[in-house]
Amino acid sequence: MFCWSASNVAFSIGQLNVYWYGIIYAAAIFASWLVATYALRKLRSNGVQAPSKEEFDGFMFWAIVSIIIGARLGHVLFFDLEYYIKHPSEIFMLRNGGLSFHGAVIALAAYTYYFMKRTSISWLTLSDIMCLAGALGIGIGRLANFMNQELYGKVTSASCAVIFSMVDHMPRYPTQLFESFFEGFLNFWILFIIFGLRGVSILGTGKLTMAFCTVYSAARFVIEFYKEVEVYNYFDTVFLSVGQVLSIGLFLFGILILKFPRGR
Repeated sequence: MFCWSASNVAFSIGQLNVYWYGIIYAAAIFASWLVATYALRKLRSNGVQAPSKEEFDGFMFWAIVSIIIGARLGHVLFFDLEYYIKHPSEIFMLRNGGLSFHGAVIALAAYTYYFMKRTSISWLTLSDIMCLAGALGIGIGRLANFMNQELYGKVTSASCAVIFSMVDHMPRYPTQLFESFFEGFLNFWILFIIFGLRGVSILGTGKLTMAFCTVYSAARFVIEFYKEVEVYNYFDTVFLSVGQVLSIGLFLFGILILKFPRGR
């Protein structure tokens, strides 16, 4: 058990504060970009038709924009709509935290479909690449939640407990670290092993997307039981949180994606 009291400000330039939240998310995006570029280069080296580097860089730029917008709107709509209706200006306060993974997925899926319609690459191929890259990004990105002392767990006497000084002085589960490992780094390791064993032939089958969705959803569903969350009005259930309800949907999508026609 230890007390986490680090400041969420990394450094200051004059009156401008640079937050760990932004730095870590930037690192997550950069790492995901590198992995996606690596997978795409593998496709080209094996003679598989794929977007050029310039096309893919353009795709990644707007994919990142769609992820940020979707993640923020997802948080607003899924988790705290009543608050943001009363405080609309705070929708743009990203430095205060509040990004929804499921909102990001919906926005990215929509943009990927739009991009696919303008190129020869299939939606499933792009989806497999983005899931492989995104898993690493999630592992890094969840560390931003830890630095921001948000999405913390319930009070516990377990030896892994952390006291978040900006929250209270109660020992809590460090659920941000649980999510970082199981939803992100472990998920990425599994996907990368599959990709390494099967090579580029796995891309476009939807199997990496299926693995990503099911591993993430299962991990998120279990970890939510340890997280300090409030039941939101959209899903007024006794046992399930918003994150768990959304994860059930993502899990089912991961299973059903194998039914998608491969060439479409």
